[in-house]
Amino acid sequence: MDDELSLKLDEKTHIRPVFDPVLRSFTVQLWTDGEPAGTLGADSIFLHPDDILDEIDGFLETHGRSPLTENQGAEFCGMLIMAKGGPDAMLLQMVRKNPEGFLFLE
Repeated sequence: MDDELSLKLDEKTHIRPVFDPVLRSFTVQLWTDGEPAGTLGADSIFLHPDDILDEIDGFLETHGRSPLTENQGAEFCGMLIMAKGGPDAMLLQMVRKNPEGFLFLE
């Protein structure tokens, strides 16, 4: 599994964003002990990363997990963008590679 697109919640649990280019929608896979433990978006259409972020905490809570921290939420948002790919992902990669080159000061 690509660790770059997987957010570790604890020693045994992680979440992984998935983008389906045919349906143009996102899902999130919850994995525990190397086994699938749930999917957010299996019966819903999430077209934007914000749609997932609005629902992820409730999904995690129903599976006995804590909500994402602010830092985890920001990190996972980036993972959703990277899972989709395209121009937004390319821009995010450029910013991560050279953050100083994208700072705009007034």
